[in-house]
Amino acid sequence: TVTAKESTAIAEAVRNLFLSGEVDKVEAVYGKFINLVTNEPSIRTILPLSPTGIENAEDETFKMSSEDGKLKTEKVKQGKVQAKEIESDVIFDQPPATILSSMLPLYLNSQVLAMMFDGQASELSARMTAMKAATDNAKELAETLTTKFNKKRQAAITQELCEICSAGLALEDSSGDEGPPMGAIETPENVLADLVLELDTGSIPDSPTIESADGEYR
Repeated sequence: TVTAKESTAIAEAVRNLFLSGEVDKVEAVYGKFINLVTNEPSIRTILPLSPTGIENAEDETFKMSSEDGKLKTEKVKQGKVQAKEIESDVIFDQPPATILSSMLPLYLNSQVLAMMFDGQASELSARMTAMKAATDNAKELAETLTTKFNKKRQAAITQELCEICSAGLALEDSSGDEGPPMGAIETPENVLADLVLELDTGSIPDSPTIESADGEYR
């Protein structure tokens, strides 16, 4: 989590390096937050400060809200601030140089803090985008595999049904005493009716038949 204490420590460190003469220029490289799916690598010169143009024409403010259950950001660009002339009758409690010396460190701290917030927002948005992409890919993969599994299972079931139907048709078409056709269920009622019909037609022999060795019934 970015805090003002951390930004103040960084600003003091780079300011001390600059004032001591160890470095003559300080630049910061950070990820500039554009929106939830875009961020740009940017370079900003922190020190030395320019006498004019301290105000940044590209300063922006972001408002984050949740609309319809989704995270949303609203970006508002701030127009360039025009420098104001100080009236001649203004009396300073302290010399202007002293006031400026106390204000510039605060300005430097705010710039460092803004860049840190930009970097953190860019990192979190990139993570969120990556996780959303991974979640969407996982859902798509699960749906694809489920569809393939259902197709293979349906094909196996269809194959089994075809084999069962083919076997049933083969048994129905064959001539012999293999039994009733497929789908026929013997119950006491239809068995009794068949027996009565056979007795009436005389299809039942008066004496039992015995199959001989040559395959004939006697």
